[in-house]
Amino acid sequence: MFFWRRAKSFVSISRFPRHNRRGLRSILRIGRRRLSTFPYSTPRAWSELLTQSLQRPVEVRFGRARRQVIVVQEKGEVVSVRMNGIFGKAPLDVASAVAQWMRSGRRARRACSRLDEWIAEIEPLLKPGRKVRLRTAGEHYELCSIMGAVVDSEFTDTRFGDPAPRITWGRRSTSRAYRSLQLGSYDCETGIIRIHAVLDQPAVPPFFVRYVVFHELLHAALGDEPASPKGRRPHHGPRFRRMEEAYADYERAIEWQKANIRALMRSARSARPMKRSIAVDPKQLWLF
Repeated sequence: MFFWRRAKSFVSISRFPRHNRRGLRSILRIGRRRLSTFPYSTPRAWSELLTQSLQRPVEVRFGRARRQVIVVQEKGEVVSVRMNGIFGKAPLDVASAVAQWMRSGRRARRACSRLDEWIAEIEPLLKPGRKVRLRTAGEHYELCSIMGAVVDSEFTDTRFGDPAPRITWGRRSTSRAYRSLQLGSYDCETGIIRIHAVLDQPAVPPFFVRYVVFHELLHAALGDEPASPKGRRPHHGPRFRRMEEAYADYERAIEWQKANIRALMRSARSARPMKRSIAVDPKQLWLF
């Protein structure tokens, strides 16, 4: 049941507030009059359906994810939903099940069961993801050699799953990051680790780039952590935290990040290199 897998930005659907059910009832009444043709074949149609169901703004985008076929994230007042494009051909009862699941989470047992059944049916029809062109050689850092060194020193007894992790620099483009910046990511479907291109500059010390690579390799090594009794699967669970904090340069890397994160975000927004970085005094390091 890969329907319940979480992405890094996944927010537990059970945290959404419960609204009155008039919106959902009206949707079902409208749907019964349209049984001959499915009207929710576009992201806009899905957005209107879910907005009416949740009684709050919902933005829907179609993607190609084969494992995380629906990912829900709260962005302020707006609920962002990314779903596989195959949902444009979903029957009416599946659309109703999605709306009920987003309202009630796993408490909507019939809706969850119908979604699992339908996803199992359409799994062979899901299109493969786009081919990714790996770019490991940067202007200042070569990621392939960095990852090899980290694997040799930190993961000597680890067997990575299938697909084996691969690494690449992210695209060089200006970012809109004002409050946060994702420096790395791991895609469990393709095994690809992406490192933000803002780290490929002289002001970023080598030990910090190695730490970011180690962090993403740790995701690849551990996979999914066990779910909690409420069904939530933590992204950085206790085991992940223990292993991360045992990394030799963990304290130094975290302290450098705290001191330089604003400069990194400015660099990512402007696509200009950092003028300098704030050095970290090892004597002032502390755990938090």
